[in-house]
Amino acid sequence: MAKAGKIAVSLDAELLRRVERVRGRTGESRSALVSRALRQLTHEDEDARRVAEYVETYRATPETAAEVVAARDSAKRALAALPWDEE
Repeated sequence: MAKAGKIAVSLDAELLRRVERVRGRTGESRSALVSRALRQLTHEDEDARRVAEYVETYRATPETAAEVVAARDSAKRALAALPWDEE
């Protein structure tokens, strides 16, 4: 495991009360709870960055009309091969 770093964080009373309530339910230390929250926040931030990068790339190079036709044809063949319930 990588060497741990330390930070000092000030919280308003209401947020601290909510943190303590969560800690009471989870049994986590404050450090573990803050670490988990920061991991989730940074994961969400990374996901948002990847989505923005995907959208930017797509806008720079959208699919061609031929690729759209090929995708539709492929989807039709795949769906036709599935067993459909007759009702």
